[in-house]
Amino acid sequence: MKKYIKSLLVIVAFLVACFNNYGQDKKHEFSISIGGPFSFVKATTIGQSVDGNGMNAGFRYSYYLNKGLSIGIGVEYQTYNSDFKFSSLGGQYNTVDAENESFEFRYKAANYREEQKLGYINVPIGIQFETPGTSKLYVAAGAKIGFASSGSYQSTISNLTTSGYYPQYNVELFGPAFAGFASTNNVETPEQDLNNKVSYSVTFETGLKQVISTRNSIYIGAYLDYGLNDIYDNNEAKNLVQYNPEIPVVLKYNSVSSSGFATNGRLVSYGLKLRFALQ
Repeated sequence: MKKYIKSLLVIVAFLVACFNNYGQDKKHEFSISIGGPFSFVKATTIGQSVDGNGMNAGFRYSYYLNKGLSIGIGVEYQTYNSDFKFSSLGGQYNTVDAENESFEFRYKAANYREEQKLGYINVPIGIQFETPGTSKLYVAAGAKIGFASSGSYQSTISNLTTSGYYPQYNVELFGPAFAGFASTNNVETPEQDLNNKVSYSVTFETGLKQVISTRNSIYIGAYLDYGLNDIYDNNEAKNLVQYNPEIPVVLKYNSVSSSGFATNGRLVSYGLKLRFALQ
């Protein structure tokens, strides 16, 4: 993460230097932007995926090759929010209990819901075409590379039933609760960190650029960012509900993205974007 921050500081310093010199040459344009509201992770899941909201704010430097064509680079912060819902989830796996005796841990989760919140620092690079005049139509397209700056998930379960099957005795235990076997209603897990990979996206934006003074302009447009790669870091598959032999009464809960119930997560963001530019 340190090398990412260092790279971003270099970019910001470059943009500031361009901003300080913008008055010398109208080939340079510096802008700040804000956009939203639709921003989420599009994933393949056996349950229901609910698209959430997010926002972005950023800085951009553009160099004009001519009056209608420019290339640009920038840096922005983008948030994403997604909900995953399942009417029922379950699983079983072999483990050992507090007395080091092997058994098969089984769980069934009814009405499982998980909310994921992500934050990314994106570096967009693109090209923009605009028409002449004081009210210009513009079209911009390019690519973005995004670095995960934050990520968390939290789950709720209307009913969680856990049990232990001991094949050596041919018996399945649904109790006692202190052994980790129980039926529990209204489970709410603590918020936990979610690690994600670098994102690569394509981006498109179009709208109106209104010149408001000799060097100032306002952009109002619609945009779409679509991820090209899976951002979920699920190289090591985990169990959704994890038995804890040291403290059986305290279960561990992993994300649906790390346990295989949600895969191929791609970052998607679209909506309206407002930019204020100095040239």
